[in-house]
Amino acid sequence: MDAASLGEGLLLLHGAGGRALVWQNQLLAFPRARALDLPGRAGDTPNSVEGFVGALRAACGTGAPRVLAGHSLGGAIALGWALSHPGEVRALILLCTGARLRVAPQILEGVRAADTAVIAQFGAMWFGTNPPPRQREKALALLGATPPGVLLADLEAADAFDAMGELDALRLPTLVICGAEDRLTPVKYGRYLNERIAGSEMVTIEQAGHMVMLEQPRATNQAVRGFLERLEQEVGHARDS
Repeated sequence: MDAASLGEGLLLLHGAGGRALVWQNQLLAFPRARALDLPGRAGDTPNSVEGFVGALRAACGTGAPRVLAGHSLGGAIALGWALSHPGEVRALILLCTGARLRVAPQILEGVRAADTAVIAQFGAMWFGTNPPPRQREKALALLGATPPGVLLADLEAADAFDAMGELDALRLPTLVICGAEDRLTPVKYGRYLNERIAGSEMVTIEQAGHMVMLEQPRATNQAVRGFLERLEQEVGHARDS
């Protein structure tokens, strides 16, 4: 099966302060996938994971995705969607995220005060030790273009998210992808997900920080492709049995 077919029904959800453009390398690899800006990028932003789930479900209408791929806050939204509407989601791909996403109080306070130095500090933590310069510049430009109020609502949603006691309820094929150099959602966050979501897989990508899909796109796409291929094989076996 080719990559285009594998991307059918795949919805990509970005993290706090980002835009759908952070998935540019995945959209090239899986052109039938969709990447949406989270609701409220121009204002009226939900400040809870539940609010994001509701807005995205409404936006998708009858075209609900089969596979949710979420990065950071997007991963929390994917988890929240799967837990609250389990029949709608076939599988999860969780990138650089966790079952709980507490945000450092000084970051929240700085963003609340629209302190550009604090916002820049937050952006600097997105990357590992040697990110591709152009990708780094593009990602930080997206962050810089995000109104502080929107970024604050994103971070408040992340900070309030806590699904640590609910993961045992998930019965979905799940791929957990971590960046070995991630300072915002360290590898231990991914390990926690992997240990508590029955049957999940975990891949740690070297030389990547929090923006793993930008820093190491080939390795990220390879992990996603392998997971989607295994999903299709399982469906084929189920049909044949």
